Amino acid sequence: MRRSGMNLRKWIMNRIAVPVLRRMPIDRATNFVEGIGRWEYDRVPVLRRLIDQALAEASTRMGTTWDPATARNLSGRLTRWRLRDVLLDGPNVNRALNAFEVTGASHLEDALAENRGVILLSNHFGGHILPAHWMLRKGIEFRFLTERPRHISQSLERYFASTGPLGQQEMFVSRKKKGNDGVSSIIRSLRVLKAKHVLLVASDVRWPDNQSVTAEFLGDRWRFTPIWAILAQKSGAPVVSVYCSMLPGGSHRLEFAEPRHLSPTDDIATCVQQEIRKIESRVLQDPENANDYFFWSLDDSPAARELRVGSDAAEIGGNNLTHGPQFEIDRAGSRVKS
Repeated sequence: MRRSGMNLRKWIMNRIAVPVLRRMPIDRATNFVEGIGRWEYDRVPVLRRLIDQALAEASTRMGTTWDPATARNLSGRLTRWRLRDVLLDGPNVNRALNAFEVTGASHLEDALAENRGVILLSNHFGGHILPAHWMLRKGIEFRFLTERPRHISQSLERYFASTGPLGQQEMFVSRKKKGNDGVSSIIRSLRVLKAKHVLLVASDVRWPDNQSVTAEFLGDRWRFTPIWAILAQKSGAPVVSVYCSMLPGGSHRLEFAEPRHLSPTDDIATCVQQEIRKIESRVLQDPENANDYFFWSLDDSPAARELRVGSDAAEIGGNNLTHGPQFEIDRAGSRVKS
């Protein structure tokens, strides 16, 4: 979603407001940030029409209705979402950890106790960067398998600067890269899991490559990467889904699901669709944590058209992996057959 003057807003927020906000109590800082988003909804007609349209179309497609205040509150949450984890930054560890209500932490502990690494399956619902910030504060070794996130805290920036065989810098992926980048990502990820680290992967990343599978989300069909499921099958590592809801007053509900395992015979496309359905269910129940999901359907850019699947495409859940790179990888993370 584009906003006029966004670059100026970002500069003012990052250079002037954020240094002040990080010194304030988190509840006051968060209320101020969300207030900016609600003020924009009230005062910027273009923004208000865009949010109203996105919610109205999603409501029609999904056959549901939301509270009339949802659009305005969503505008506030969007502003908070764009700040990622910067409001939790700073030297005070307890200040950050006290902002979390954690449920299911024992599920993550049980998964780690298997000593096979953990595939922590995240998503872009709510505070999607915050599970990483929580793990950083708890001293849990983790790596992101994602594009490099922007506008994050200085704490995560420093953590992401690590290099080497298991360094985070080498784990970041890019949509612009071609060739065997997907193969390399799988190999590096398997090595991270063999080292018994947590590998944080999002289940709702739309990705335009030959490994993508089709899944339905909020009435549209999209191409999603199944790399998390491929890794789960190849490594035998437990999969733990995690959700982070942004709550009023600067707090966050962090939920870890029970660990599970994918067998080599599980259909990957079906696994992806099941995860997407779980996210969709949360969006329908809590639209103010939907972030930019509602705006996907309004995006008619070339990149979005490449990711959207038309009505004449394969059936939802159809597996497109047969056209992917032809190779095998053992559980140690080595390519054994070309």
